[in-house]
Amino acid sequence: MKTGKKIFIGISSILLLSFIGVFIFTLLGGSLVKNAVEDSMGYAPGMPVESPAEVPSYDESGGDYEQGYGRDGSIGDKIIGTYSMNFETLEFQETITDLEALVSKYNGYIENSQIYNQSSSEGRVYKYARHTLRIPKEDVMAFNTELKLMAHMVQENSSVQNVTRYYRDTETRLDTLEAQRKRLNELYEQAERIEDIINIESKLNDIIYQIESLKGELQYLDEEINYSTVTTYVQEVSKLTTGESIQASFSERISNALSESVYFFQEAMISFFIVLIYLVPFLVIFGILAYAGNKIIRRRKPKVKSGSSGNSHIEESESGKQ
Repeated sequence: MKTGKKIFIGISSILLLSFIGVFIFTLLGGSLVKNAVEDSMGYAPGMPVESPAEVPSYDESGGDYEQGYGRDGSIGDKIIGTYSMNFETLEFQETITDLEALVSKYNGYIENSQIYNQSSSEGRVYKYARHTLRIPKEDVMAFNTELKLMAHMVQENSSVQNVTRYYRDTETRLDTLEAQRKRLNELYEQAERIEDIINIESKLNDIIYQIESLKGELQYLDEEINYSTVTTYVQEVSKLTTGESIQASFSERISNALSESVYFFQEAMISFFIVLIYLVPFLVIFGILAYAGNKIIRRRKPKVKSGSSGNSHIEESESGKQ
């Protein structure tokens, strides 16, 4: 009975230590999951999108450019808008479907899309998505407002870049080159000497290259201006992140603490039972070995026969009588 009791105490101790370890691991698991995702991506979700390096920023506090007409007939500032939002969701696929439908609703398009499967420290596999969206500038504010209602947003960044002066300077350079090309074409028609024709053709080729380069740059700027860039980061989680404001009352903090404790207790119990299933083969083998060892120890113990003890008692009595 004592050996069986020891085995029971040993197994109970193992289970208790396993539960404590799983509970502590569950408490730390939430932050470890996010850190693992961010480290694997190489950047933190929600980081702002950098503006194109080749487009310099100008101070547009005043000047003739603000109300100047562009080559496309537009008037006013040339603004490049970039936005980024970081979301958490319990229903990953449903959130991604809603996101794609919202992009179509506002006549935008998906420029880039990446979806990952990320293993967590608690043994689960979470999905993570990054989308680069292009939304018409006149609809981007309405799009962002509706986008924020799509899932649980935890971070938001936005930036605008005024490229009006750079855009107008580029147009001016293009007009100047166009005038030079027109003049060279006229000289080319009048040229009679071979040397003059070769020289004019060389200058024309150089100017045509510069013109095409500037046209491509203006086309790129038009795309950036007319379609704002919205980058979304969607992370699947088992529990949405909640934070307390500095104005939270004592009762609100108590309520949040109770809610958190219940959640972590549930997660710890689920993880404990999963760990227990993994431990079943080891516990069975340990029990069998302990039972077999107990049997062997009992067989090797010396046994005292009742008959021999009785004879010794009689001999002692007779010697006492003598």
